[in-house]
Amino acid sequence: MSTVFEFPKIHAFPPLYTKQPNLTILHNQLESWGEIILSYCQHYKITSLSLQGAILHTQLNDVDINEVPPLFENRNINRSVSDDFKAMIFKHLIHKLHRAEYINPKQPEAGILIYWKTLVEWANILHDFVERTGQLGSVLTVYELTKLEDSGVDEDLKDLDYNLLVRILKGVLIKQGRAQILMNEDGTQIGGVKIV
Repeated sequence: MSTVFEFPKIHAFPPLYTKQPNLTILHNQLESWGEIILSYCQHYKITSLSLQGAILHTQLNDVDINEVPPLFENRNINRSVSDDFKAMIFKHLIHKLHRAEYINPKQPEAGILIYWKTLVEWANILHDFVERTGQLGSVLTVYELTKLEDSGVDEDLKDLDYNLLVRILKGVLIKQGRAQILMNEDGTQIGGVKIV
């Protein structure tokens, strides 16, 4: 398993866990939580979380989700963040920092994609991998882009969350004219990807 994430000192500061009434302090508090979430998710290569802060997807196969320290709780000081305050923190991450978005905006309870790399950074990694491996213009499956062991999949792309891949393709590469997608027969999943 990867090393245990070392929370910043502020994670042991009891007032961090309660929504502060002063707007300036609240803004700083939300910014601190944003930094903690992004660092934590990058450390464990977490690409999606539940609204409660539980891990929905990590790219690391050797991580036991039950052994990862909880994000919104510090047992040493007996503090945890309320669900209402978590919702506010996630809204700040989504709407102010633009480093997250709901997996399904119509069903927020489905969870949140966390962008510890921006979508543009992810798109560049994906495009560079396809170009480096001489596959520009070829139709590739999602499996070939994120799972296939002998394809030399970039470490950053290995076991990438399908929902994140869709955002990278539709939100960046297709808009830039650098990708096309082919849907499967029932139109629910991506059947193939052509990066140009």
